[in-house]
Amino acid sequence: MESVCERMEDYGERTDPSTNRKSYIRVKSRTGEAMDLSEATLDSRVTSSLKFACETIVEHHEDEIIEFFAYEVDNVKDKLCSKRTDLCDHALNIPHDEL
Repeated sequence: MESVCERMEDYGERTDPSTNRKSYIRVKSRTGEAMDLSEATLDSRVTSSLKFACETIVEHHEDEIIEFFAYEVDNVKDKLCSKRTDLCDHALNIPHDEL
């Protein structure tokens, strides 16, 4: 739990050209292979903001996170994201496999 938010350095910001909606995409490969970064904006402010958001979520919901992983609950991402914390009800239909 202590190091999970350090991984926010692996993400950059992407802006959808048709909607101007911002999202976050992985910019560092887990296996070391090259990645297409043409749509990513790499900015230390984005990384800092993501890390802060992650730390805040972990701090406020640490008990729930530990509980879900301790009991190997199915669909951890959906249960934590929506049913237990209401952090991202709007995103249930969007894949978020990084969790």
